[in-house]
Amino acid sequence: MPDTIVALATPFGVSAIAKIRVSGPLTQILIGKHFGKENPGSRSVFLANYRTVLGKILDQVIVLFFFAERSYTGEDSMEIDCHGNPLIIRSIIEDLQLSGCRIAEPGEFTKRAYLNHKIDLCQAEAVLDVIHATSENALEVSQKQLQGILSEKIFHLSEILLSLLAKIEVYIDFVDEDFEFDGKILNKLDEMLSEIEKIIDSHKFRKTLLHGISVAIVGHPNAGKSRLLNALLNEERALVSDIPGTTRDFISENISIEGFLVKIIDTAGLRITDDEIERLGIKKTIENIRIADLCLIVVDQSNPIPLEEKIIAELQKKVCILVLNKIDLPKNLSPHLQMELKIFPQVFISAQYDMGLDTLKSAVAGKIRENVLLPQEITIAINERHREIFQTVHDSISSAKNILNNQQSYELCASDLRFALETLGYITGQYNTEEMLGKIFHQFCVGK
Repeated sequence: MPDTIVALATPFGVSAIAKIRVSGPLTQILIGKHFGKENPGSRSVFLANYRTVLGKILDQVIVLFFFAERSYTGEDSMEIDCHGNPLIIRSIIEDLQLSGCRIAEPGEFTKRAYLNHKIDLCQAEAVLDVIHATSENALEVSQKQLQGILSEKIFHLSEILLSLLAKIEVYIDFVDEDFEFDGKILNKLDEMLSEIEKIIDSHKFRKTLLHGISVAIVGHPNAGKSRLLNALLNEERALVSDIPGTTRDFISENISIEGFLVKIIDTAGLRITDDEIERLGIKKTIENIRIADLCLIVVDQSNPIPLEEKIIAELQKKVCILVLNKIDLPKNLSPHLQMELKIFPQVFISAQYDMGLDTLKSAVAGKIRENVLLPQEITIAINERHREIFQTVHDSISSAKNILNNQQSYELCASDLRFALETLGYITGQYNTEEMLGKIFHQFCVGK
């Protein structure tokens, strides 16, 4: 019989309400012991005093009870909503331990849901992504995976593999007869390889979805980079001064632009200087250009200064938007500079007077959609564990295809397809190891 576990499901600290979760075979006994309710109905909610094993009332709480078949974990479970005083929280949990509960391990509630077949393994992993999603787009992709979209793709691929394997087995059984080979098998393998390649490619979008898109603001001193950062954040985050070289290190903040989490990085102004600290800041600016997903090149259109050729060369390798700032002042762009910067799409703004900022945000979101994020037809972003498994599946199917193309042994082809089919099962958890489960659920918080 499994242990009955308990954990705080809300952040520890002072709050209006705190939620304590309990799951396991002792749940109904605990309800009778601490709340005096012997036969709770499934999904019943009631107000009661929590009484300790010694009969002391700790708090008036709301209790929600679930029978195993209706619960998240697949076990009898309850949730206790108490007042969010750390003294009350700690006292209830310690008293439940005296009654036979133990503190849940990280992710153990979700692990039990998986072990009791309430969800599969990739849905369990999606729970963690939903909790930690930092943008609307990341949340949407995580929710789709939680609803089973990746599981459906794996089921679809498994069904095709089973069908192809059955056909190959027929050729093995009738190898001595005049049995014509079905060329459609090769076409189906090609289709599978193409579909799996798209899924593998989705991995590269996962980091930007979950951790945000990095956008570096670059340009000469006094072009208005720090003022632009402040305008986008709608707060005085960076020090603004007419003295060149004020920003000597980079400053980064997160904002949301049309549902995308964007990490805006204000960098040191690009100029030739003898100041060693400022030179280190400029070196860091170049590093930020290289690692950024998108660069905003800020130019003071009233007093423009040409960028160095090596900086232009770095920027030409990146996705960039030319931000012509200070449109509240007379324009003074030389024909040479206009030609030099013509290669970049342009947006005109005044960071000081908040002019053109909506246009700039739309341009940033457009570039993200075009160059950084998932194509619209892809609705998943697999993690590293999934990527490794899908790559192994891809290699096995490729091997099976090559064997058929070279008219080699059907037995070898069948072996590769069987291995691919079994390997797919490791994503959903059809096959697993304790070590693998430990690595996955250790990333969760205790109450989940």
